[in-house]
Amino acid sequence: MPLQIITNAAQSKLVRDKLTKWETSTSVSQEQKDCVIELATWSAIDEAIDLPSSDLISINEAQDQSSTINNAQQFYEWFHSVERGMESDQESEYRDYINSLKEHHGRCNSVLDGISKSLDHLRLLGNQYRTVSHTTEALHDSCELLMQDQQDLEQLGTSIAQQLVYFTEHDRIGTKLNSSAISVMGEAFVPMLIKIDECVEFMKDHPDYKESAVYLAKYQQCLVRALTLLRSYIVNAIRSTSAVALSALPGSGVLVPGDPTFAQLYSKFQSQGPRIKALMEQIEDRSEKNPEYLQVMQDCYTCYCYQRQALILPIINKEVERLYKLHDKDHVTFIRTSCMFFIRICEDEYSLYHCFFSRSDLILQGLLESLSSQLYDYFRPMIIQQVQRFDLLADICSVLKNDIFDDHVNAKGECLEAFGHLALQMLEDSQERLSYRTQAYIQSDITNFLPSAGDLAYPSKLSEDLSNQYAMWYPTVRRSLICLSKLYRCTNRSVFESLAQECLAACIDSLKMATLSIVENSSLLDSQLFLIKHLLIIREQIAPFDVSFTVNEVSLDFTNLKIAATGLITNKNRILSLSSNNALLEFLFQGAPQLTKKVLDSKKDVDINLKEACTDFITTAATMLSSPIHAFLATVENSTTPPTMEQCRNVVSETTQRISSKLIGIKKSMHLYLANPDTEAILFRPIRGQILTQFSNLRKVIDKMEEEDKFIINCPSPEQLTMTLAYN
Repeated sequence: MPLQIITNAAQSKLVRDKLTKWETSTSVSQEQKDCVIELATWSAIDEAIDLPSSDLISINEAQDQSSTINNAQQFYEWFHSVERGMESDQESEYRDYINSLKEHHGRCNSVLDGISKSLDHLRLLGNQYRTVSHTTEALHDSCELLMQDQQDLEQLGTSIAQQLVYFTEHDRIGTKLNSSAISVMGEAFVPMLIKIDECVEFMKDHPDYKESAVYLAKYQQCLVRALTLLRSYIVNAIRSTSAVALSALPGSGVLVPGDPTFAQLYSKFQSQGPRIKALMEQIEDRSEKNPEYLQVMQDCYTCYCYQRQALILPIINKEVERLYKLHDKDHVTFIRTSCMFFIRICEDEYSLYHCFFSRSDLILQGLLESLSSQLYDYFRPMIIQQVQRFDLLADICSVLKNDIFDDHVNAKGECLEAFGHLALQMLEDSQERLSYRTQAYIQSDITNFLPSAGDLAYPSKLSEDLSNQYAMWYPTVRRSLICLSKLYRCTNRSVFESLAQECLAACIDSLKMATLSIVENSSLLDSQLFLIKHLLIIREQIAPFDVSFTVNEVSLDFTNLKIAATGLITNKNRILSLSSNNALLEFLFQGAPQLTKKVLDSKKDVDINLKEACTDFITTAATMLSSPIHAFLATVENSTTPPTMEQCRNVVSETTQRISSKLIGIKKSMHLYLANPDTEAILFRPIRGQILTQFSNLRKVIDKMEEEDKFIINCPSPEQLTMTLAYN
């Protein structure tokens, strides 16, 4: 409603402004003015129809005064008065509402004034509260400081009391140590030992304390006294136990490991083990931090090992001597049984040692090595003086490497570490001796082998019905392969490859020497098949060895030295020359020997020799079957006149007869030596190829003749030759 009133007032003002503008710009006659007044009157009458009675009265009053309107200004004034009257009537209830709002506004201001006063009172209370709170907090902080001071004083007193104990404890400990009733095995001894260590450590950590150095010396004296008692008890216990065990030995002193008396040497010590081990653990735990404990620990270790060595060593010596006499002819059995005896001794001693002590020590290893060395005293002279055969040395190496090292030493670890050092030394000595004896064996039994008539009786030897196929092998081949098989199991890779290269080279040389004798006794074909047979055997037998069979051979080449020496002798006049052509300097620079390296491959040498032997055999067999054609073709090539039909016919006839008569013998010889159809077929294939090539070359000569001559010559076709030369 207020918005509508504002809008009507704006519209009235706009109308007045337009009327004023219209009046100033346009001259209005009296008649026009009367018309306007009349229109206004009628407009007022129309609006008054819907107005209330009060509005109608106002309009009527306005109509009564209309007669007095003479100009536009009067009209405006009248219209404005009417308009104000209407607005006043319409806005009466709003004015009442505004008055009511003003009353409420006054009451709200009164309330706000009360609130402000309340806030002022609350603000005052807050300030008073903060003052009281700050005072309380200050009082609380003061109390906490007092309580903290009290706690600090209490802790200081406790700390002083705790640290003072390390000074006052000396009198109590000294009294106990000087008492005749003190016992190392008593319940109070170990705690007292711990307390001494704590006091010593405390004095060392606090050198600035008054009289700490004095008390440190006192506690160290107490520690020495306690450790002396402890060492004396342990040493005496070990010695007394050893004496009891020694008294149980028979008068002869000979014991067998399975003897009940021998078991007592361990059971009597084991009964003392737990008590001594409990004390030794206290010493061992402190040995790394305190040298006094370390010295006592070493003394106990030494005493124990000395007593065990004095007790066991005579028994071991007699047992080894007994085994040596028992197996004086069987050295391999002696090595195996004596090593197993020492393995058992080392295991038992290791186990017994750990019944007394928790830590392993070099002294224990020294004890076990000392016991094990008794075997080496018998072993070393035996393999040098008594064992001369390389196969026995190989068996000894095999026992040490496979049975002793792999199955026991490497599997059981620390307890056999000392014996492992001895076994390794024995193995290395055996391998060294084996290498020497193998080289001597190769030289005497392979390189210098003198075959008998029976050894060279090929092919008759192959026709014998022998159940053992190895008996048909040439002796040097059999010996070489046996030698390699034994060396492979007991030597390292480099030693085996070196000896294998030497052995195979000597074997191949011996086979080549044997072929010369077989040629004289049998035939060239037999000697070649003999060589092929045994080279195939060697290649087949060395294939399973997982080694390369290569050796790097290093040598010095003195060729330059010879040339330089010749130049020095030739240029004697320039020896003292001061120029760059000094002969002596040239000799020094040019005459130095050259270092040459050569790779020797045994497998490759076998293959090369086998290939050469096969090539020689193929050439010999092909020449044996087709030599007439070869000679005829050579004659034709060197002759200027063509061959006659008769010559060609004779050559063909002679060659076919050779093939018919000798081919079967060649096949039988191949089967007798090789005894393998596949190998025989492979070896015969190039023989057939060479014969076919010879006939092909002959056919080229025959093709130049007349058809009638060709028919008379009757040269076989390639198909006929292929069927004739088929290997079946």
